[in-house]
Amino acid sequence: MAGKLELLLGPMRSNKTAELLRRAEMRRQYAKQYVMVLKPSDDTKGGPGMVESRNPNGHGKMHAYEFNSANPWEVLAVIAEKEQEIGKRVECIAIDEGQFVSDLFLFTKHLLDENHDVLVAGLDLDFRAMPFGEMLNLTWLVNAYGGSITECMAYCACGARALYSQRLIDGKPAPYDSPIKIPGDSYEPRCAEHFVLPGRPH
Repeated sequence: MAGKLELLLGPMRSNKTAELLRRAEMRRQYAKQYVMVLKPSDDTKGGPGMVESRNPNGHGKMHAYEFNSANPWEVLAVIAEKEQEIGKRVECIAIDEGQFVSDLFLFTKHLLDENHDVLVAGLDLDFRAMPFGEMLNLTWLVNAYGGSITECMAYCACGARALYSQRLIDGKPAPYDSPIKIPGDSYEPRCAEHFVLPGRPH
């Protein structure tokens, strides 16, 4: 029997991580499941080995296994080791900042085929408003294996629903040709009217 996938998508500041941690805690507390939380090395929020939400009112933080974003397959040995240690199956794997994970589609499919439920939270679009990593590909796995897709909501300063993550460098909108990942960059959620991308080719 295969696992099910719960996919949490949305722009910056849409409480994706807070919702991931809330669901992980619910499984631990009420279903008595073992939930392993995974953090890709490209995720800079929180300390090392810690998944942390920016929302001060939500579930704040949880210990996580930090892995190399370029090689999620190294985690399989860690899962096997943990299962030996606890004497049962790890029922659920929760992955935060899924947009950074290489091979995310195949890795998630493998976990589902191995009968783990999987929770994945991440950005659907990058700062250029293009699909970020393999997050949107995971919707196929929800259709094929069952589960749910939750579109986490964020709001622009004008009050409209924000679909975009506006990257700011020194308080100004980042140009189109800046790298996809840069350390210490700041973002705010923006609606279509207020989203700005200087140097966009089209």
